[in-house]
Amino acid sequence: KLGSDDVLQITGGAITGDGHTLFQVQTSRKGLLELRGCELTHLPSAERTAQRSLGAAIFARGKGRMALHNCTVASQAGFGVWLVQKAQAELHGCTVPRCGRSSVVAFEKTRLDVRGSLLADGAPHAICARGDARVRVRDTRIEGAAVRAIYLYHSAHLDVAGSTICGARHAEVAAVQIDALRPGDAGRVTIAACNTFADNAGGDLSVTGNVQRDVECVVDERVATDFGAFSWRARY
Repeated sequence: KLGSDDVLQITGGAITGDGHTLFQVQTSRKGLLELRGCELTHLPSAERTAQRSLGAAIFARGKGRMALHNCTVASQAGFGVWLVQKAQAELHGCTVPRCGRSSVVAFEKTRLDVRGSLLADGAPHAICARGDARVRVRDTRIEGAAVRAIYLYHSAHLDVAGSTICGARHAEVAAVQIDALRPGDAGRVTIAACNTFADNAGGDLSVTGNVQRDVECVVDERVATDFGAFSWRARY
């Protein structure tokens, strides 16, 4: 557990455990968890499973900061990376295989930057964000999500460029979904022209409510009709 101005830097090696989390980061902005070339495996425990306390490989809260470079992060029962409050995380060159819950989650006023990474087989989602979270994805491949590759709601913002989003498997929801449905919600989505969408069973994009949008690439958009069904249209 890191607190206050703690700085922990680890290079290389495998880290395995079955506690609520392998690392809990609750530092000031001066503190930092920095991992390079590490393999993290978060295991379930019978006691936590009985309590439905599934945890995460890494959990950050307060103003905690983490920077993961060329790491593999997996949780067999919980989240891979879990951010709340004003925590910040960088995942650069990382691999997040299927976890027990969504691969990376960012809630409240958190900041998430994913670059040059692979998020595979997210279940239900590869990335989930809510509240006022800000999510940036660059040069990353998100493939094979059980439900959605990226799901944002409330007033979360998403910015994606240079990335591939493919193989989302749920036929009734889009691979990328952004909802801002409550009074006062204000979402935003930016999808640059240099992204690639392919083979997403429920379409590529769904946007509902008060969402500012800047979508430059061709996507199959899932659009609600007046009859409660869905139609499709190509959007640029």
